[in-house]
Parts: sequence; C-alpha cells; structure tokens
Amino acid sequence: MTAQAGEAERLISTLRQGGLAAQGKHLAPAAIDEAPLERGSSDLIIFCSYDAGVSLDRVLRQQRALQEDVPLIVIADHDSDRSEMIQALRAGARDVIERDDTEHLRFVVARELGDLRQRRGARRLMQRLQQYEERQRALTEATSDPIAFVQEGIHVFANPAYLALFGYSSLDDLQAAPFLDLIGSAQRRDVRDLLRTAGIAAGADSASLNVTCARADATRFEASLLATRSEMDGEPCLRISVRPAAAPVAADESIGTTDKMAHLPGLNALMRELRDRIGEDRVARKPFAMFFIRPKGAASLLANLGLWRGLSTLAAFGATLSGMIEDRGFLAQVSDEGFGLIVDGLDEPGAETLTKSIRAQARMPLPGKPKTTEDPQCDVGYIVLSGRTPDPVDALDAAFRKATQGSISPDRQATGMQKPTSLASRNKQVAEDGDEAMATRIEEAIARDRLMLVYQPIVSLLGDNQENYSVLVRLLDEHESLLEAKDFIGPSIRLGLIERIDKWAIRQAIRIIGDKRRAGHNLSFFINLAEDTFRNPGVIIWICDCLREFDVRGNWLTFLFQEELVLGNLASLSKLVEGLKKIKCRVAVNRFGGSNRPEMLLQGLPLDYVLLLPEFAQGLADDKDKQRRLLLHTNLAREFNVKSVVTGVEDARALTILWTAGVDYVQGNFLQRPSPTLELQS
Repeated sequence: MTAQAGEAERLISTLRQGGLAAQGKHLAPAAIDEAPLERGSSDLIIFCSYDAGVSLDRVLRQQRALQEDVPLIVIADHDSDRSEMIQALRAGARDVIERDDTEHLRFVVARELGDLRQRRGARRLMQRLQQYEERQRALTEATSDPIAFVQEGIHVFANPAYLALFGYSSLDDLQAAPFLDLIGSAQRRDVRDLLRTAGIAAGADSASLNVTCARADATRFEASLLATRSEMDGEPCLRISVRPAAAPVAADESIGTTDKMAHLPGLNALMRELRDRIGEDRVARKPFAMFFIRPKGAASLLANLGLWRGLSTLAAFGATLSGMIEDRGFLAQVSDEGFGLIVDGLDEPGAETLTKSIRAQARMPLPGKPKTTEDPQCDVGYIVLSGRTPDPVDALDAAFRKATQGSISPDRQATGMQKPTSLASRNKQVAEDGDEAMATRIEEAIARDRLMLVYQPIVSLLGDNQENYSVLVRLLDEHESLLEAKDFIGPSIRLGLIERIDKWAIRQAIRIIGDKRRAGHNLSFFINLAEDTFRNPGVIIWICDCLREFDVRGNWLTFLFQEELVLGNLASLSKLVEGLKKIKCRVAVNRFGGSNRPEMLLQGLPLDYVLLLPEFAQGLADDKDKQRRLLLHTNLAREFNVKSVVTGVEDARALTILWTAGVDYVQGNFLQRPSPTLELQS
C-alpha cells in the first residue's frame, strides 16, 4: 500500500520483469478506511513504509479486517525507523525489504506466494478430511455392524448397533465406563496394548483380537475385535469393530451373495446394445433413452459397508430395478457406481416420467433409521437420442454426468435434469417458420461465395505482441446486407448445414492467415467449431489438408468449443483435441463459466484459453458479486496454466477491474466491433 500510484505500478512492473504474473490494486490513503479490501480479492499486501501518506497501523487494520491468510511484506527506506520495522514483524509481517533491493523483493514475493498456495492446499485437504469424517460417522450410524471410536481408552463415538450389543441406552452412559470395562479381565493387558497402538504392527493400519466382552448387565459373549487407526475431530483414535462369534445374520446379509447381480449384464453388454442402436454413421436406428441410475453414496458404499455387504446391497438394489423395468428395457450393472438402462421408443416426457418413477420407488436396503418414501435414494440422469447422435461412449458419459451432478444450476428444470444443450437434441426440434427459406439462402451463399468472414480483435492486457482475432461468419443477402450469425446459425443447426459453414470458414481463415503471415504480420485466429463439425471424425484430417494446402502452421490457429457442448462430448472431443495438439493448434473453450464444476472441464482437456461468458462483463463495475465470480474463474484458469479472455466488454470502467483481476485478454464492441477488414499493425 502506498499513496503514490506510480510507485505501485513500479513495484508491479518489477515483479513482472522477474517472471511473476502479478496484478496490483492500489489504494489511495483516503480510500483505505472507506473502501477496505474484499475477502478473496488479494493474495499479498505490500506496504511501503517510507510513504508518509500511509501508516503501519492502518495497513495492519486492513489486514486484520480481511480475516484470512494474506501475507504482509514491508518495503523500507534505508533510513527507516528500525523500531517500526521490528513492530511490523512482531505484528505478523512476513519480511522487511530495502527499497531498491529488487532481487530480494522478487524472491520474497515468490516464496510467500508459494507458501500461501501450500497453506491453502493444506486447508482444502483439512476440509476434505472433515467432510470424510462426517460421511464416515453418518455411515457408521447406519450400518448394522457394532462400531465405536475410542481415544485414550474412552469412547468418543458409538453407533446404535454397538450400544445395543453392549446394552447401553445412550453414548453418555457408555462414556461413563472405560472401554476396558467391556473386556474380560484375562485379556485386558492385550487390549490395553492395542489401545496404545503397540498392538498394531509397524506399517500396519489395523489389528484384530479374539476377546470375551461384558455387557452392561454383566452377561458375557465371545467376539472378534478389529481395531483400525482412524481420526475423530482431527485427533488420532482407534475405530473398533466388534463381531460376536455367534451373531445372527444381519438383515442385509440375508439378501445372499451376488446371485441377483450375476443375472444382470455388465458394461460390455450395455455398450453392445448401444452400438446396435447407434450405427457407425452416428444416426440412431430408432428413438431411445439412455439412463444412468446411481445409488446415493455409491462411491463409498463398498469402502464403508465392506465387500460382502456392499455388493449384497447393490445386488438387492439391482433386483429392485429389474423388477420395476421387467421387459420394458435393457438393464445392466456397469460398475460399482450404478446401473445403465436403455429403453426404446421414449421421448423427453416419457423419459422424465420414468425418471420420477425410479427415484420414487427404487429403495436401498440399508439398515438404520428408515427414510421417508419421499426421500430419493438414487440419482437418475438420462439423455434422449434420435436421429443424429453422439458416440455411444459420449451418450453413456452424458447420462452418467447428469446423474452425478449434485447441485441444480439456474438453467435446470425442477426435476434436476439439465435442459438439452446438445445439437443432437436441438436438431430434432420442429423446424421454425422460415427455416426452409433460410436454408435455400445459405446453400446459395455457399455455392456463390456470398459468405463473408469478419474479425474482432482479442486485446492483451499484459503486453502480448501477437495480434489475435476472433473469426466470425456473416451472410451476404440478396440486398447486399450482412446477416449476423444469430440470423442464420439456428436454421443451419436445425437443418444440418452448420458443418458446411464451419468448413468454409476454416478454409477461408487458413488461406487468409497464410497470406498475412507471409506479409510479415504476427497474426493468430480464433475459430469456433460447432458440434456437428467436431463430432465428424474426419474433421482433423480435413484441417490438416487445409494447413498443407496453404502452408500454414497449426500454432497460428486456436479452435474453440462451447462449454455447454463440451461436457456432453468429452470422449470424442478428447480425441480431436489430441489430434489438434499433435499439429500444434491451440484449443479453447468458449462461453466458459456456466457450469457448476468448471474445474472438471479444465482437468479433462489440455486447454490453452478460456473465453468467459459475455455476461461477466455486463455491468461489471457496479456488481461486486460478479467481480468476485470473475476473480474466482480467472484464478482457477491460472491454476491450470490457462489464459483467460473476457468477452462482451462494453465500457471503459470494466477494463480497470479486468486488469486488476488478472485477466489476460479482452474482447468486445467497446474495443472494436467485428469488421470485414483486418486493421493490422504495419
């Protein structure tokens, strides 16, 4: 913090020259108290102690107000008061640096940012551990196995089955008796050693003993005791599982082995059924629906119930589904995560009706407190397929993702099913008025070369010397007027013409960039690919042929895929992206930021750029919540080494916020509207 904006810019420039991707926010002295820093907006505070306009007390007050881990670095002049610097260190400053020692500054900033990432990672792991403990406690309460957690010889938790086995009415009553009081006197020494973890061999996580146990009424029984290293509320303890030697078979064990499961086909059989319905041309032989049915808590079912009970529970659930479906569809258990179901002849309303029926009637045979019949015990996702379809793998993945998406986004229906976003769904919508006439105009435009490329610059906020342009398509009508994409892309999609438009645009763009590059311009094009185009397995060969024809390098081009279409096509897109990377092309996701789990997309594809939704830039200067979400998305992209582009920029005030947020590039009509001519630097 400094009163001089020029000094702040000098420090930021110094850090950037040292290879740090630094973005700064300067607060004037008058604004420090009126406009405090927002939580999550800063990773580091740099205080210039030689600036008389800002006091150390005010800076420390700002840091404390954040109530989060934000390191403070003090930059001092040569003649700075030593006592004040000692005070800063005692108050929590991470280091004090001399004013002109740029190398020391870069080193300290890099160190503190690295340490900050480590601390944040540790906190995330701790949160995950706490969530795991909560899930473990909930499952322990539900299981019929007697289980308790013991710490220093005292019960800290016990499930109802454990309390019932030993004859105690509540955990408070059980805690009044030390754990050793439940063990016969002859074996207490061995159990005492076990409680001190001496009985668990080095490198092992568990140990077992055969013991005589004593109930609250003094009756005794023989049992097998299994002790496993665990944690409860962040403290080490032992997880004690007790199995009576003559215990009756539990209700969930009476289900039997996986007899029912053995009668259900597996993943390979389901894929054969899918391929029978979807030909190599990716056209459905007849309409059908692909479902994925996932029991609640499926991911941890085997780990928490054990192999026998877990498989038996899944088998019983599969038997319930089989009884519901009977001969109406093909049911298979595709994994321990759940079941795949194919039903022929279903449309969207029919699939939704079946989904509601499954969620209402399919019950999990888990012990413990019964849930209400209104409480669904499984998640169901589906995709309706007819006409042009995705690859069978993508179809199954789409149903699986819809079943595993936990939260409901604003664009979802009340049932939790996501509205269809794939072209496979949109292609089958009833053609709108005027579609046929527009199709004729499009075909004539392609045949008579009446399509036109227009270009909109993508401007770097960090001094990139490359000239980046987004390539867009316009249609020249009979009156020599340009129709924008919104006027003809919809009919093109519905009538199956979009791939021809894409190929025309790609070939033209490659030809033009080849001419401009040979003329000495450092040019790069961003080109969008529609779903029909990137689903075509031959598109990568076609792009290679165009590059070879016009002697163009792949790294001059970036191909864009819309986020809403990526999530339903990860299998086919992964192959295409792999091919594009081999020819050095760059890859980007357009309209980024609309999904609930953007990190999954960044993990799934090796992206170079993300182009954020235009809505992020609209009214940005006056919307604090939108600024926060923008910062989260840009920071997420930076963690994956992906550059961010904010589109739809319409006013100057947004630029300052975008620069502060660390956005790499901006695009919008405020900078320049799409133009048929390239305004290149000489």
